[in-house]
Amino acid sequence: MSIAFQNNSLSEELADLAEQIRASVVQVQDGGRRGFGAGIIWRVEAPDAGGEADATIITNAHVVRAAGDKTFNMQLADERKLQGTLIAVDPAHDLAALRVHASGLQPAQIGDSTKLRVGELVLAVGHPLGRVGALTVGVVAARAPADPDTRLEPVEPAKDARKQTTADGDTPERERHLHGLDFIQADVRLYPGNSGGPLTDSQGRVIGVNSMVGGGLAFAVPSRVVEQFLAEVSQATTQVYLGVQVLTAPLPAALRQRLNIQQETAALIVEVEAGSPAEAAGVIVGDVVLAVQGQTVQDVRQITRFLRRAGGQNLTLSLLRGGERLELSLLPEVRAAA
Repeated sequence: MSIAFQNNSLSEELADLAEQIRASVVQVQDGGRRGFGAGIIWRVEAPDAGGEADATIITNAHVVRAAGDKTFNMQLADERKLQGTLIAVDPAHDLAALRVHASGLQPAQIGDSTKLRVGELVLAVGHPLGRVGALTVGVVAARAPADPDTRLEPVEPAKDARKQTTADGDTPERERHLHGLDFIQADVRLYPGNSGGPLTDSQGRVIGVNSMVGGGLAFAVPSRVVEQFLAEVSQATTQVYLGVQVLTAPLPAALRQRLNIQQETAALIVEVEAGSPAEAAGVIVGDVVLAVQGQTVQDVRQITRFLRRAGGQNLTLSLLRGGERLELSLLPEVRAAA
C-alpha cells in the first residue's frame, strides 16, 4: 500500500515508530550467516549480575525448517551478532521459539490481536530480499481463516517447497490445515525475508507474526495464538508435583447410582509419597479422584492435563473415600521438568 503523507509531522512520527519496532526485530541466519527471515524479541527475563538476560525470539516454523538446524545466528538492529537455540516448534500454527542470552535486548510491545478491527492501519517490519529493517504499511482486510480457494505460500519458501503438492495436484495436508486457522489478513506487501517479522498496530504493538501470502494479501499469526504457544512451551519445561501415583479405575454401578455419579471411571490413588503436597492435604491411598476444580476426571490422562493447566494454584479435589464424597484443598509444587 502506498501512502503520500502531506503532513511532515505525521511522516516523522511514522519514521520514529519504524525505528522503535526495528529495535525488537532480529535477522535469523543459518550457519553460513545467510538470512532466512526475521524474528521478534518477544520476552526478556530479568538480567543476571553481568547484565545479560535470557530472551525468547519468535519466528516461523518454516524459517527454522529451511535452515535445518537447532542453533541459529542472529543479527540485532544494532548489528550485534548472537547465537540462538531452538526450544520449541509448532508446525500447525507455523511458529517457532528460539532462546538467546545477551545484554541490551529490547522486547517488543505486545498488543491484543482480539481487539484489532478491519480497516486499522498496520505495519510490517522484516528483511525482504536482504534489505534489513524494511518497512511496509497497509490496513487490516480481515480477521478470519483464509478462503478455501486461496493458495497460501510461505513468505520464505522452504527448501522443499516445490515438492509440497501431491501427485494429483491437490493441496497438501499442512496447507489444508492452515486454511482452518484464524489469520490477520492485511494488504501489506511481503517478500522473502519478511517471514517471522512483526505485524504491528499504529502504536507499534505487535499483533501478529507475518507468515504466509496468498491472494495478494499477507497472512499473520495473531499475537493471541503466539501467547498460547508460549504458555504451552512454559508448561513443557515445568511439572506440577502432587506426590501421588494414580490408576484409571471403574466405578461400581451400585455406587454410581447411590451417589448419582454419571461417570463410569475415575482416577484411583494407589500411592502417596511421604512429605508430599498430597500427604499434607490429607490424601490417602484408596481415595478416588472424581474431579479437579469442578472438572470431571475419568482417567489418568485427564488429571494430568488439568494439573498442567492449573500450574501452581490451589486446587480443590472432589474425592470418594469409603463410599462417601468429600473435598480437599491441595497446593501443588511446581518443579523444573527433568
